[in-house]
Amino acid sequence: MTKVREDEMYDLRTLEQLVRRGVVSPKDYQAYLKTLPNSEPNADYIEVFEEPASPSDPTVPEGKLTFQPAESVSKSK
Repeated sequence: MTKVREDEMYDLRTLEQLVRRGVVSPKDYQAYLKTLPNSEPNADYIEVFEEPASPSDPTVPEGKLTFQPAESVSKSK
């Protein structure tokens, strides 16, 4: 079995595989989560919203995109 560094053991990208292989138990993972510091006081909360595009907005294309073949673009330069 490959030796896994402790900081990589709880990486979400590999955790599921390590649990399946028995390297990390769900109980160990829960204990690890309890040791993590609480970063909530350092968080900034922002409100995200999107305004609907106006039908008269000239920056919004109306499905009329045109493309030139790559040969004609390189020849025109």
